Amino acid sequence: MRKFKVVGGGTAGITLASRLAQNSSLSVAIIEAGGFYEVDNGNYSVLPGLWASEPFLTSTEIFPPQPLIDWGLVTAPQTGALNRKIHYARGKTLSGSSAINAMAYHRGTSGSYNRWASVVGDGSYTFANILPYFKKSCDFHPPDYNKRQILNATVKYDPSAFDTNGGPLEVSYSNWVDPALTWFERALVAIGLPINAKGFNSGSLTGTSWIPSTIDPRIGERSSSESSFLQQAIEDSNFFLYTQAQATKILFNSTTAYGVNVTTRDVSYAISARKEVIISSGVFHSPQLLMLSGIGPRSTLEKYAIPVLVDLPGVGQNLQDQPTFGIAHAIEIPVQRQLVQEPKAQIQLIQNATGPLSSLNGLIAFEKVPRPFRSNFSSVALESLDKLSADWPEIEYLTSTTEAPDGSSVGIIAAALSAPLSRGKVTITSSEISSPPAIDLGWYTDVANADTQVAIAAFKRIRQAFNKISNITAGPELSPGPTVQSNQEILTYIRNTSIPLYHAGATCAMGRRNDFRAVVDGHGRVYGVQNLRVVDLSAVPFVPPGHPQATVYMLAEKIAEDIRKGGSD
Repeated sequence: MRKFKVVGGGTAGITLASRLAQNSSLSVAIIEAGGFYEVDNGNYSVLPGLWASEPFLTSTEIFPPQPLIDWGLVTAPQTGALNRKIHYARGKTLSGSSAINAMAYHRGTSGSYNRWASVVGDGSYTFANILPYFKKSCDFHPPDYNKRQILNATVKYDPSAFDTNGGPLEVSYSNWVDPALTWFERALVAIGLPINAKGFNSGSLTGTSWIPSTIDPRIGERSSSESSFLQQAIEDSNFFLYTQAQATKILFNSTTAYGVNVTTRDVSYAISARKEVIISSGVFHSPQLLMLSGIGPRSTLEKYAIPVLVDLPGVGQNLQDQPTFGIAHAIEIPVQRQLVQEPKAQIQLIQNATGPLSSLNGLIAFEKVPRPFRSNFSSVALESLDKLSADWPEIEYLTSTTEAPDGSSVGIIAAALSAPLSRGKVTITSSEISSPPAIDLGWYTDVANADTQVAIAAFKRIRQAFNKISNITAGPELSPGPTVQSNQEILTYIRNTSIPLYHAGATCAMGRRNDFRAVVDGHGRVYGVQNLRVVDLSAVPFVPPGHPQATVYMLAEKIAEDIRKGGSD
């Protein structure tokens, strides 16, 4: 029996392992450092409406730790963010970050995936060719208007973007809508971001759309890789699961991977893999594990006296992230954070799988910076941005609400850079897995200064949007406040308040063999060794625009099928 060991039971790792285990001739095991989030984090992770209340999701250097499901990683001082250190939450649990994310599900643009195919030199990554893998994961549920029960929240989507035979991941439109979001929809449309008639799962990201979430609408709970794929696979006799098991090193016979060193509660042991080791440990820990195993930049490995197995300079480089910032206004509408505290919210959830506990946001928009703002960009910035595909948006707008300390309602429109040109890196700080990796997100450091110019334009666009719904706002702008007006004042505010969307990727980038930045090929196989792959968001050549969850599921599905068919042997 061919044995596969998957290091990391996250979004990609569980999906890939589950699909491999469908072949009874394969033995598949997941090695996961955490446990079950339902036990370790309870309703904070299970109920969508409590997501924003999770204390550990704050991005400040000092934060309330939750070591049972979060790695507690903190970045180096970020020069582009006024030297702030950022807590970057990552799931240390079965499901990985699909246990702690905001559950948004949508796909990137056709052009971005076609660029992926071009960069890697593999036509199987064009949007037309990967669409079946997107569809394969999803048990799609159309909107239930009897449960949504709100005007002005009609969903437009393309039914052909989903397959009736897909699954087991539950993908649905929320059974409840925060009333304020319907006003934000009006605001975004009013500034020139019309409703996208097909939604954001058919290869287009332009305009405004209600998006689906990874929520099971039958019970109003999060659908993660663990609650879907793992629960399906656990019934298979050829599937094995190690929890509370920290991989410390990949074992090699010459340049062939044959196993994994693992530690559980200070007890070390080895787990063998007769066929392959597949690393799915995420954007920070996958490159860390490669380097600790002797694969990475020679200078880094020699600095920590790690024997060099393969001098692979791209490991840990090319980090791409999407910083986000926003504007807040007091509004005169009850909001979700208030409504989840009412007793009837529990009744709605239990009886109908609806109400504010069953839902999380759901309205976003995308655009390239429009001409009036673009005309102020430097020629260097324009030249850099124009290298992206014509359908690649530069800004994402995210709408949400919260409750002020005095109990009043607050509306937020945020912007994220969906085409950031800045790059960061991650590296090791010792030869031991117990030492957290050093992380530089690289925000707002691109040589063309394009990211800062896009960010300033996005900030001004948000103000335009709020001006369109002045009939529901109360008083002056709360944050940053009306005194922030000049470009320099705006940029200082952006640098001082930007937080992560937790979309970092590309630190074990896929690429052609002759590309010095490439770490894996189009099948996820690590260059220079045998029987070792990386399959997670670290393995993408770049982060596609928007929320990458759907892309991670797609990648795991694609490579799992490749392995099962033997097409990459």
